[in-house]
Parts: sequence; structure tokens; C-alpha cells
Amino acid sequence: MDYTDLKIIETMQVNGRISMKDLAKIVALSPPATAERVRRLEENGTIERYQAIINTVKIGKPIRVFINVAMKSDKLKEFIAFASAAEEIIECYHVTGPYSMILKANLREMSDLEV
Repeated sequence: MDYTDLKIIETMQVNGRISMKDLAKIVALSPPATAERVRRLEENGTIERYQAIINTVKIGKPIRVFINVAMKSDKLKEFIAFASAAEEIIECYHVTGPYSMILKANLREMSDLEV
């Protein structure tokens, strides 16, 4: 991985839908050479996927919360099943320290926190 690959990655993190023509101008390569580098980054797993960033207000979930969860390790599988099924939970991280997990969720209203 060289400077050009890193510049492609940096640019695509800001705008994953940038045209190869515009990306090529930024990295000072031809569009076909740029497209080949992007393809290689996809194939080797450096670029895993493309993802939309959703305006949560527009979908009726204007409240973003982070929830700390403390639990015993024997409850992990049950918790993962719960978190996977909850449409409000959009990210889940296993962490060290006093909490086991940190959840990121989008809610319609604060009362959605009550289980």
C-alpha cells in the first residue's frame, strides 16, 4: 500500500460515491488506473463495503443514544440475540472495563429505552 492507495482510501471515506474521473484528478492518475486501484483495494479486503449514512430525523428516529451494558459473560449469546433483533440498535461494541458492551441506538423517543 502506497501513498496513492492511502489517498484513495481517505477520499472514499468522505465520499464513497465519488466518480473515478474525480478521484483520478485527486490522486493524479488516469481514471482507468484509479479504477484498477479501487478494484484491487476491494478484492484484497481493504475496502469491505460501501454504506449510506442515514439522516435519522428523516426516518423518525431523531434521538441517538449510547448505552453501557454490564453483564456476566455467560449471558453473552443471549444478549447478542437480543441486540441483533432490536431494530433500534445500530452498533454494538465489546469493551473492557466496568461495562461489557456499548450500544449505539437511534430512538423515536426516550421512552423507547424502557424495556
